[in-house]
Amino acid sequence: MHNKQVSISRMNLEHLKTFHVVASLGSFTEAAKALYMTQPAVSQQIQGIEHALRNPLFDRSKRQIRLTAKGKILFSYTQKLFGIFREIENVFNDLNHLLTGELTIAASAVMGNYFLSSVINEFYKKYPLISIRLEMGDSAYVTHLVEEGVADVALSRHVSGLKHCRQKLLMKEPYVCVCRPSSPLAALKRPLSPKEFAESYLVMRQRGSRMRSKLEEWFKSVGVYEFLTAPAIEVNSLESSKRLIACGFGAAAFPLVAVSHELKREALSLLSVENFSVTADYFLGYNDKRELSPAAFEFISLLSDHMKPKEQSESIHS
Repeated sequence: MHNKQVSISRMNLEHLKTFHVVASLGSFTEAAKALYMTQPAVSQQIQGIEHALRNPLFDRSKRQIRLTAKGKILFSYTQKLFGIFREIENVFNDLNHLLTGELTIAASAVMGNYFLSSVINEFYKKYPLISIRLEMGDSAYVTHLVEEGVADVALSRHVSGLKHCRQKLLMKEPYVCVCRPSSPLAALKRPLSPKEFAESYLVMRQRGSRMRSKLEEWFKSVGVYEFLTAPAIEVNSLESSKRLIACGFGAAAFPLVAVSHELKREALSLLSVENFSVTADYFLGYNDKRELSPAAFEFISLLSDHMKPKEQSESIHS
């Protein structure tokens, strides 16, 4: 004759909770009060568990109930079980109050190198227990990280054909023309014509780069094509481009945020060029199929406080 197998599926979590409270308090009456149940309802749930496990869990032969040997085994497991539940509650309470957690930011070169440092620094000061990871790459790469759920947010140019990475305009960053403060160009005391600027030995980024494309589009818009044949230096690094200008090589155009530090300490000087008007649009990207973590939401709030200009065409929280 074979005993029937114990069926755990016949027990539910509420019944286990009832058992756990009875075992902890050592009283059906006190457990009923604690659980806001009637004593018969408590007894019925305990009997249901005993039936499912095919073993008595309490010794009811004396005035005070006691756990049987099998009851003690089950109690050891419910202690672990509800201990895990308390840990889950504590972890998510900490997450909701930003006492723990992780934040992964993906950013293109200009945003990662020049814009985000002050925002990340402020975020760290407010939430020092949040681990921050910064991934950098081109715009296609960083938005892909958001689509794949690897990064919480991406800061980059607009990228077409994204499936789940929703992008919203974050800021319009002006480009400025610069040269070395001691350069003869700075001593002219007048704006350069677009043609003069094109022939001023430009330091340009590599072909196909966003900065190069922006500058070439502007030259074409003002009818200047000398940039196609004029002597120039082509560099694939923004930092190298700035160092060349600071050493005295010609002139260049950069996003303002990328040269603000050099302008403040007068390593570079603004160069006035007639009709020069170039801006770069930067976007915030997030996965519209995933809920933003509290850390990501707070980071976006801090980010919006740092926007220049402060008023954006569209709120990033809408």
